[in-house]
Amino acid sequence: MEPEEPKSTAHTAISAAWRPLPPRVRTVWLINEAIETGIWLAVCAVVAIICAANGWWGVWQRLIVTLAATYAVLDLAFQPLQTKYRYAFTRFRIGERDLATRKGWLFRRSITTPYTRVQHVDTKQNPVQRHFGLTTVVVHTAADEHEIAALDTAEAERMVALITERVAMAKDDL
Repeated sequence: MEPEEPKSTAHTAISAAWRPLPPRVRTVWLINEAIETGIWLAVCAVVAIICAANGWWGVWQRLIVTLAATYAVLDLAFQPLQTKYRYAFTRFRIGERDLATRKGWLFRRSITTPYTRVQHVDTKQNPVQRHFGLTTVVVHTAADEHEIAALDTAEAERMVALITERVAMAKDDL
């Protein structure tokens, strides 16, 4: 009789595969970019007003303000395409011994963090994420921090609990 394979829980099987972020994160990224562009344009307007009011409105000031405003508007115009690729190539995996994230289309970046290196795990949420029910999970190590960009808030809480549990188990094994 062959030895019985250990039964894996559905949670373990699901968490070991590369997973995408929730689709509504694309909307959050677009809104955040629109807000950032609005701030850049407001800063450009304030700088232009201050320069003009003080007689500093020369060729270089006009060029710098125009370039900054143009860059902000073009970045916003191309944001839907950037968001499409960012979403398509951003994945995460919660394994038995490590947490892995990967992102990037042209310049790929994969990060694998063993649970033995994790110091703590927390969450963060900006107002736009809160409106859409998303939360970012942040895993801290001594050298860096790694993010799972946005998960459903309930799932983020489960992920924090799961990662914390696996960190405790990994450190007990040492």
